[in-house]
Amino acid sequence: MVLRELLARTEQIDDLRHLFGALGFHAAWEHVPPGPWLGPAHAEATGVVRAALVAHHDSFRVFALEARDPEGAVRVAARRLAAQVERGLACALGVGPRRLVCASWRAAARGPAVRVATIPLERPSGGSLAMLERLSPLPGETSLALSLRIGEALASEGVTPRFFKAFRATLERLTDRLAAPRSRTERHALALTALTRVLFLYFVQAKGWLDGDRRYLIHRFDETAGARRHFQGEVFDPLCFGALNHPAAERSGAARALGELPFLNGGLFEPTALERRHGAARWSNADWRDAFDQVFERFHFSAREAEGGDAIAPDMLGRVFEGVMDPAERRASGSYYTPAALVREIVRAGLAAALVHRFGLTRGAAERWIHAGEPPEPPEPRPDLRVLAVLDPAVGSGAFLLGALEELTRLRCSGGEGPAGAVRRDVLDHSLFGVDLKLTAVRLAELRLWLALVADQDETNLARIAPLPNLDGHVRQGDALLDPLALARALGGTTAPALQGAAVERLTAARRALFSLTGPAKRRALSELARAEGALARDLFAAAVATLERRAAELVARGKDRDLFGRRRGLTSEERALLRRLRASRRDLRAAARRHIHEGGAPFFAFESHFADILARGGFDLVAGNPPWVRGERVPAQVREALATRYATWRPAPGRGFAHLPDLAVAFVERALELAAPGGTAALLVPVKLASTGYAEPLRQRLAASTRLERVAPVPAAGSFGAAVYPMVLVAARLEPTGRERVATTLGPRSAATTLPQRALAAGGPWILGHAATTVARRLRAAFPTVGDRWSPQLGVKTGADDVFLVSQPGAATRPAVRGRDVRPWRATPQLHLLWTHSPNGRPLARLSPELARALDPHLERLRRRSDYRAGPAWQVFRTALANAPHRVIWPDLAQRLAAAVPAGEVVPLNTVYGIATRAPDDAYALAALFNSRWLTALARLSADPARGGFRRFNARVVRGLPLPHADAAAWHALADQGRRSAADDDTIADLYELDAADRRALDAAAADPF
Repeated sequence: MVLRELLARTEQIDDLRHLFGALGFHAAWEHVPPGPWLGPAHAEATGVVRAALVAHHDSFRVFALEARDPEGAVRVAARRLAAQVERGLACALGVGPRRLVCASWRAAARGPAVRVATIPLERPSGGSLAMLERLSPLPGETSLALSLRIGEALASEGVTPRFFKAFRATLERLTDRLAAPRSRTERHALALTALTRVLFLYFVQAKGWLDGDRRYLIHRFDETAGARRHFQGEVFDPLCFGALNHPAAERSGAARALGELPFLNGGLFEPTALERRHGAARWSNADWRDAFDQVFERFHFSAREAEGGDAIAPDMLGRVFEGVMDPAERRASGSYYTPAALVREIVRAGLAAALVHRFGLTRGAAERWIHAGEPPEPPEPRPDLRVLAVLDPAVGSGAFLLGALEELTRLRCSGGEGPAGAVRRDVLDHSLFGVDLKLTAVRLAELRLWLALVADQDETNLARIAPLPNLDGHVRQGDALLDPLALARALGGTTAPALQGAAVERLTAARRALFSLTGPAKRRALSELARAEGALARDLFAAAVATLERRAAELVARGKDRDLFGRRRGLTSEERALLRRLRASRRDLRAAARRHIHEGGAPFFAFESHFADILARGGFDLVAGNPPWVRGERVPAQVREALATRYATWRPAPGRGFAHLPDLAVAFVERALELAAPGGTAALLVPVKLASTGYAEPLRQRLAASTRLERVAPVPAAGSFGAAVYPMVLVAARLEPTGRERVATTLGPRSAATTLPQRALAAGGPWILGHAATTVARRLRAAFPTVGDRWSPQLGVKTGADDVFLVSQPGAATRPAVRGRDVRPWRATPQLHLLWTHSPNGRPLARLSPELARALDPHLERLRRRSDYRAGPAWQVFRTALANAPHRVIWPDLAQRLAAAVPAGEVVPLNTVYGIATRAPDDAYALAALFNSRWLTALARLSADPARGGFRRFNARVVRGLPLPHADAAAWHALADQGRRSAADDDTIADLYELDAADRRALDAAAADPF
């Protein structure tokens, strides 16, 4: 309890003295200059503004750092300790969510290994507290022994990756052991379903619910295998399909012989559609032995997510879900696990906004209820949270529904409801809804929700354990973005029809009845729910088909109209394409209607048929989640066309190539706001590039102009995702802005968050989220012309076959070439040479020289297959303008800072280099001086998209938007002289931009850069 309280009270690094004092260290306080200790570049890159020695034990020292990037700072500090072979621990505090980040090092075969652990400051789990306690020094322990033990303690944080690595290997092995069906995807699904049941049973047996034996499964396996009987046929299948899904009185003799077992109900213990078609996955005893030995018996399971140490808890299932996906599948689906602490903060931010805008609470009352557990008191109204509806439109493994379940249960219990178990079940019944395209995700989400219900049940009388509820009406498989009904409305130019009346009431009653039923009554309720959904779908089909036919008839009539000369007007190419899409959509809907007639039920998921009761009351109060992040080029062309038809903000940016195609997350943001009720809130984790990229400009304008933006908060702890992702929390209420709104740029209690005016985000262009820096950038944008007003940045030469055109040695027919990695501030150092196949006028050579012919003739057929090749000589390269320009300034696409150089005339910039061709050499050198200055580098970093390792993408959009000073000829010539001397005068350049001391500090703080 002491540690929990100390963590909650930890606000700044000074407080860490008390925390480590409670752990048994000797408290200390000695200022450590960050630059000399860590190195100026590292200290500035991670934003370290203060460092101190706060505790020690013998010669083992604990350092605390105040830094913008706490994870990066402690890693740098730990590497510094390792370089000096010093025994110690580096700690820093993070915000959004509030956390303590600790790092140490330990010797390894390939050099020192840095270990990092993160401990939430609010509501730390039992495992986090146990790990923190393991940092305590023992009586008489040496600094070396303590250092080794702390390295092991931090390394134990790896239990999750170890588990899902083992789980994935076993899943793949057992998939390959199945003989049928022929499709490996279906075999994989069957194997995953079976192993998911085993996972659930390991959590349940940890509670002692399987015949009172906490190791029930392995004991039963040993018993049957020892007697040379088949474990699956005699134990596992009867357990799942004969015992756990039947009340005790209705079980067969074989099921009763398995011991005292609870009746759990739930779809997990009923055959899936795939199992009914092909049979359940079946393996030999040897295969089962392998699964138990390699996965399930290697780890300790706990049904409580807050319990500690090295236990496998239900919250790890999200990481398992990501871990069992192939990397290519994960990229294609855009599925990334969201850490539980971040989920909690996003859900809290969304609930706070919904309580204010949808339910009428003041901001102070909503914040106190959510963050302090103090419900509103009169005269404040206390909302009835039983009517609050939460949707995750891309449910994944259920992390956001779990977060909403816990937060709503906590809020309702703080208001006097109870007991917690009953409230949690009621929240699940009335408030939680989810959709996912993948059936696997739906099953895992259901599993985690069921585990959340059983985790806190301490009932030992198995007869009194409540059966698991049926979630068939709450978590659905379907496409939240593109259902045929919504697409038909978009094509026809109509809005969703009003949903009300007996059909909607029938749907509500069917879902509510199904939630708690078992046995034959459950099957009847399932049929009634399908009929209710089908009845709604039938009426929606008819309305949608009528809309499409009316719109198609209008187009046909327009094409038959005659002009003043009596000639038929015909249709434009765009109108003909629209007519084709209208007819295709009508065919799809008619086919769906026929399936409905023959099969009953709704033939596909649609919110209007499956969640009609929620939409009838306006929509969902909160739409929360981490929707798929899928780059435009990974979206099939047909889907891209449908998205562009369906969503007003999903529009390619001007330009060519895949880089201008929107991310799928853009459509999810627009869809979330559609599904939210008036005053409802969308709280989503999206790519941070939505704040800056050109393709997201329509979305940014719509959000700033027609919603009340509550939060636009980049998340610094991207490493906790286990993937190179750069997220941002977006919270917006579906209400027209008043012009007085302020947007929080961090998570946590809003009263303590940094804010900026929403109107500052409405001016167009990238969103710059540092408040002081935003003011500076906006003023510069208004006061000065931009680079794009005078010049057009462009990419360097593209070969489409680097292995053919690039050579290591120079020759008579080559030119030196630079890649992005070869460009540094002021210098471009060629490392390769390019076979140059163009004449001085930029056109491809009509005939190759003997040297070029020897190198390129064997590859001509391949060169003709390059994606950019259209016609002409096969040996041509593309985008040669920058290579032929006599004067140019260039910079790398990907770098930690904007690094410009003026290359020699013969140097060819390649595809990872951007540049500007200028008419005069002074212009190129002056631009180099500006780009290499501290201020334009800072401005560029503010709007550049992040990449792995602290790098940014300084593409044409970023540089085009940089301001140019009002420099007369003398000042411009002075800038050119700085460029020629390879030395930018930051003070002089700041004066040209009229930057005062406060402006300079703001730019430094918002976009610190490793100079």
